[in-house]
Amino acid sequence: MNKQDITFKSQQNTLAGNLYLPADFDETRHYPAIIYSGPKSQIKELTGAFYGTKLAAKGFVYLAFDHQGFGESEGMIRNYEDPFAKMDNIRDAISFIRTLPYIDHNRLYGLGVCASGGLMGVLGTTEKRLAAIATVSGFMSNVDIFFKKLSRVQAVAILKDANEARQLAYETGEIEIVDSMGLEAIESEKLDKDNVLRGAHEFYMTDRSAASHHPRYSHRQPAMQTDVYALCNAIPYAPYFYTPYLGIIGADADTGYLTQEFYNACSEPKELLKIDGANHLTLYDDDAAVDQAIEKIVEFFAKHPSDQVEPQH
Repeated sequence: MNKQDITFKSQQNTLAGNLYLPADFDETRHYPAIIYSGPKSQIKELTGAFYGTKLAAKGFVYLAFDHQGFGESEGMIRNYEDPFAKMDNIRDAISFIRTLPYIDHNRLYGLGVCASGGLMGVLGTTEKRLAAIATVSGFMSNVDIFFKKLSRVQAVAILKDANEARQLAYETGEIEIVDSMGLEAIESEKLDKDNVLRGAHEFYMTDRSAASHHPRYSHRQPAMQTDVYALCNAIPYAPYFYTPYLGIIGADADTGYLTQEFYNACSEPKELLKIDGANHLTLYDDDAAVDQAIEKIVEFFAKHPSDQVEPQH
């Protein structure tokens, strides 16, 4: 495996990415390829790098990139979690990778982890350049994790705060920044070991990953993003997905019901893998759990080359 730093244009911004290549890479051959998009707030050096190394070793060309406003990519509002802008970035990543002469257009796939599971679920409904899509620990509905978890009074209050933060930015240019996942206040040891917030605190706020090793990462984001972030919901589109779908979840994940709900409604062909002993965050960076996910992804993608484009010669 080797890694190349690349850039491509998206929405008038230059985005930075890492292209992972198989160890025996030969530009004269055609390779299957994967476009990766990761969890909320993440940059390409986190879970994307963990999966990239493993999937390149399986013979894929694999692209992980920083969405606009994140990491090394351009973008005026930093760390702004706009699912619809991110979907445009993913579409442009697909366009970019198809310009590379060694990519087999019939074997181009999408992989979304956590929040990007939901993005791939929405985008995949109309994006038919991807032959198949897999999600890992997918947050397939922000409606479920926002509106269905809150009372009407709570939801309206939070949305009004986001609206006012947007008004402030419009009038003054000042971007109010908050701890968007509430990680700073979490006493993780008081939560169940499989609670997604405990896992997020241990992943992002400790030496395990982001806090110590990746200075371009931040768990703090614009307050105004909530009023757009809450709108992304892949589940209503599932019956019309029409692209082969693989959902992977930890058997102990408290978020697993979101992928299950999408899978239940999803069009065929589809498969679901539950990994014993894994929870939501285990599938970010635990070798044993991720290796099981990788094996299933490779198997599933191999079964589903595209029939949408002419074979390459």
